[in-house]
Amino acid sequence: MLDEATLEARRLAASLRSIDADLAESAHAVWLALEPTPDQETLMGCAATLETVEQRLPPGTLAALVRVRLSRLQGLVNAMLDDDLPP
Repeated sequence: MLDEATLEARRLAASLRSIDADLAESAHAVWLALEPTPDQETLMGCAATLETVEQRLPPGTLAALVRVRLSRLQGLVNAMLDDDLPP
């Protein structure tokens, strides 16, 4: 799942470059945070960053396509958070 999330974060950063450089940087930061084995605090930071990216995306067709990728990455990060929580 981590490999999938890392790949999606890289793709999201690439997709965001044509929309907004600051958002692309945020996605790149998520990608870097996922590279080593992230702990729960790092995953929560990634989830918060992705939420901010989602809120700052402009309207439009291209942004709508990026939202699909963003939504998938948010789901992966949330699933890793759920797996990481103590019982």
